[in-house]
Amino acid sequence: MKTKIIVIASVILGFVLGIFFSGVVLSVSSGEMMVKEFKSPYDFDKTVEVVAQRINTKSGWHVTDIIDQNKAVTENGGFDIGNFKIIKYCHGAYSAKMLQADDRKIIGTMMPKSFAVYEKTDGQVFVATMNGAIMGKLFGGETEKLIEEVSLEVEDMMRFINLKYTLF
Repeated sequence: MKTKIIVIASVILGFVLGIFFSGVVLSVSSGEMMVKEFKSPYDFDKTVEVVAQRINTKSGWHVTDIIDQNKAVTENGGFDIGNFKIIKYCHGAYSAKMLQADDRKIIGTMMPKSFAVYEKTDGQVFVATMNGAIMGKLFGGETEKLIEEVSLEVEDMMRFINLKYTLF
């Protein structure tokens, strides 16, 4: 009887510890999973130019805006954050597919898609974007399929920085 109690207690403790450590791991890694950062082989201005050019030459895709985030910040009471631009881009056909269904209209809060291009204090330039693989899994169903299609095209556009969406 005592052995049974020890086994049951061990199983319960193992289960509780498994849940606890899984939560800790997800909490620590979730930010890194949701947003991906890639080092650019170019300087800041060249990176912005190349990203915009690659988007605009990919069939169906176009840059909708390039926001000088440093200028916006400093003109509105913030301090200089250095070179930082946000490149907004879109694909009309994918947007129409995504937004045609009422239950997917909420996705509009994440549209148009965007890349952040920034220079860190050490002079290295990075491109960051939301992780399409994770975003798709969060929504599931038809939304996941559409996000997967879009993600594959975005990966193709951004091969110069080895952009690859992954679950981990």
